[in-house]
Amino acid sequence: MRIIEPESKQGAYLIIIIGLIALYCNFYILTVATFIILLGWLFFCSSKVINPTIPNAVVSPINGKITKIMQQHDAIEIIIKPKFNGRIYAPSDLLNIEIMQHHGFYFYRNSKLSEELGAYSTLKANTIFKDEKLEIKIKVIPRLLRICGLRFAKTEALFLEKIGFLNNGILHIHIQGKNIQPLVEQNTYVRGGITPLITL
Repeated sequence: MRIIEPESKQGAYLIIIIGLIALYCNFYILTVATFIILLGWLFFCSSKVINPTIPNAVVSPINGKITKIMQQHDAIEIIIKPKFNGRIYAPSDLLNIEIMQHHGFYFYRNSKLSEELGAYSTLKANTIFKDEKLEIKIKVIPRLLRICGLRFAKTEALFLEKIGFLNNGILHIHIQGKNIQPLVEQNTYVRGGITPLITL
């Protein structure tokens, strides 16, 4: 089942208003074009809902392709380039959530400049995986759209609960804990809420 994300509402209202003005002025071609743009916008800002289950796993928080995996001692960092329609899920039950918003510019391409001056959101939380305490950090760097990023008001999230939205950008997930190993490989595709990322 697909649903329209709340982040798309303001843009959809603006497109509808433009369409009504065009219809009132008898610009029928523009009205039809606006309707097509509205359908595209709603598809771009919709996502498939995954029914929650409670496996003992830490899964990918978003659909996309893994562009880089780094492992140092007891930490793993995975960089994911998401596909569009990017609902961000809690990868496991999260505790002690803190979200920080860094305001900056919105770049189209990835570069060192965009990493330094771009807007991004960061989530820090704890989780329990096979009786081991892990620290999870998710950093979201959106491109173009201000509606994208991490948005969550509570301090705890259940597995597969929505914690943000990202259509175009980059997602970093950093997991720290003893004896963890990645279950995924670079340049492979992961499914949000389904593909496990680590094992002990």
